Amino acid sequence: MKFRKRITYEIVLGILMVCFVILATFSALQNIYLSAVSIVLFIATFFLFFVRSAKIRSNITKVLFSEGTGTKQKSMLKSMNLPIVITEAFGKVLWYNDHFKNLILKGEEIFLEDIKHTIDNFNATLSSESGGSEYIINGKHYLAFSGISGDDDSLFVTFLIDDDFRFRESEEYKKTRPSVIIFLIDNLDEIESELKVSDSAVILSEVNRILENFIGKTSGILIRGSAKHYIAIVEEQHMESIIDDRFSVLDEIRNVDTGSIPITLSIGVGREGDTFKENNLSAKQALDMALGRGGDQAALKTRNGYVFYGGMSREIEKRNQVKARIIASALTDLFKESENIVVMGHKMSDLDSLGSALGVARAAAITGCDVNVLIDPNRTMAKTLYDRYCKEADEKLFITPYEALDYVDEETLVVVVDCHTPGQVEMSEILKRTKNIAVIDHHRRMVGYIDNAVLFYHEPYASSCCEMVAELLQHIETPEKMPTKLEAEGMLAGIMLDTKNFAVRTGVRTFDAASYLKRLGADTIVAKSFFFISMEEYKHRSELVSMADEYRGCAVVIDDQLPESMRVVIPQSADDLLTIEGVEASIVAVRSNNAYNISARSLGGYNVQIIMEQLGGGGHHTTAGARVENVDEELLKKMIHNAIDSYLEKNEHRISR
Repeated sequence: MKFRKRITYEIVLGILMVCFVILATFSALQNIYLSAVSIVLFIATFFLFFVRSAKIRSNITKVLFSEGTGTKQKSMLKSMNLPIVITEAFGKVLWYNDHFKNLILKGEEIFLEDIKHTIDNFNATLSSESGGSEYIINGKHYLAFSGISGDDDSLFVTFLIDDDFRFRESEEYKKTRPSVIIFLIDNLDEIESELKVSDSAVILSEVNRILENFIGKTSGILIRGSAKHYIAIVEEQHMESIIDDRFSVLDEIRNVDTGSIPITLSIGVGREGDTFKENNLSAKQALDMALGRGGDQAALKTRNGYVFYGGMSREIEKRNQVKARIIASALTDLFKESENIVVMGHKMSDLDSLGSALGVARAAAITGCDVNVLIDPNRTMAKTLYDRYCKEADEKLFITPYEALDYVDEETLVVVVDCHTPGQVEMSEILKRTKNIAVIDHHRRMVGYIDNAVLFYHEPYASSCCEMVAELLQHIETPEKMPTKLEAEGMLAGIMLDTKNFAVRTGVRTFDAASYLKRLGADTIVAKSFFFISMEEYKHRSELVSMADEYRGCAVVIDDQLPESMRVVIPQSADDLLTIEGVEASIVAVRSNNAYNISARSLGGYNVQIIMEQLGGGGHHTTAGARVENVDEELLKKMIHNAIDSYLEKNEHRISR
């Protein structure tokens, strides 16, 4: 083995010794003190050089002539069919066999050099641990196993095992892991009811062609389970390209010419499971999540949670009330089986939340059950309705969050309205106290929803929760027991709130529900009066609107001066901003204690639910909100802008302006 001629620790010491000798010689006749210092430095450098060389010689002796190691063993170590290298603790190479020289060094010599110049980031200590260490050398994968040698544990013997085949097999295994994709045509029933059989057959044929081409680009298979259900098995290597393409099949299906209602697709993907069964279950759960968020989107479930793609279309209204009749019957049975019932909406309850809670309470009372509505009167945006109900009807119907702890036990039925996640309800603690929970909501489903409900009535196409409750009441009421005029007006006000006076998110069933409430005696003027605000509130509302900044089609307001008692003007100012020309969406954030409460609105061009989800919130296509804690104004502004940017980058080509 030859010593490679490069600057090493020993060479530096040698050069220094020569320099000190020269300096001592030339300064001897001119400056005796400088000459003496040079001689002392020469002696010190020589000592270091001697100690270092002695240590190297000692280590080499240990490697090649250590006691107890016979000739046969040394010969075997040298000729073993594995690359072997012996290094010092700090990485200096002392010895290696022919296989190391030929396979790793390609015939070169690195005697007394640092091993890290040959093997990047080499660490013999890590390689000595269980399992060894992985390294890429000359484009191949090796496993390194090191053992400690020498009396003072100063030497490492490292064996390198060619792991390239196993690594590539492992990578191939990962690429070919199966993912399960379930496709569902969201609104096939509605389309078939509008078209002739021959026309619907043509549309289905086009859908089949698109899906076959979509899966045909991969090595996967597509199976049609029913008229509107499909299942596909796709390898992981192709899932990456499908995700990078952001499930473009959603756009292709939406562009199919139906002549009437646009056809949409929902997709559930199960990925990264250990078995087919696990991925299939994940795909079903993901599909349920996609449908709960309004359809026309893909939901992908992995071990780390859900990821969503699409979701730009408005929900398609389902025109029959078969499901409402079934839910009404099931809800009535739950009422009759329960000793007592508590109804609650979301925090900072609004007219839709309180109105639907009053409707459910009336349904429970019709069946003869003991019922209470949980509400915090000091933190509600429906104070006018609450005060009037307390004055004209039954003040004892309401209980506060603190009082609820005395009402709820394991047998209590808790009905959650106008929200579906534990963190949003008026008091999440009572959900843990009972095993009987029912949920009635119209918001797009969020991750972390109440998944242990015995009844989960969720219709994201509905305009409001009050609309859903009004439909249920039609199947529960009797001629002798009907909702009161005030309760009908409260539910009508809830519908008016979420539809912006029947301007957005209205369908046939919305007007049917409003018609039913009118038959109960609801006065639209009285319902409108629940929206009245004071002069002071109106001034604050106008101030918020005047503070708006435009950002990429969104009016953004951030304020930390609004009094706590004026919270009701936050969503109202967000609605007002939509009347400004060029504003596609509005976002109003107001500070309360150490958090910002955010209301977001749109007329349908932007999906504010997706924007708010990036801030930890959620909601609906046109109405959403969030609560962001422990941030200052500048950081929140940046977060909102980033959320808008991210949304537009992913969906700008789909936004209809």
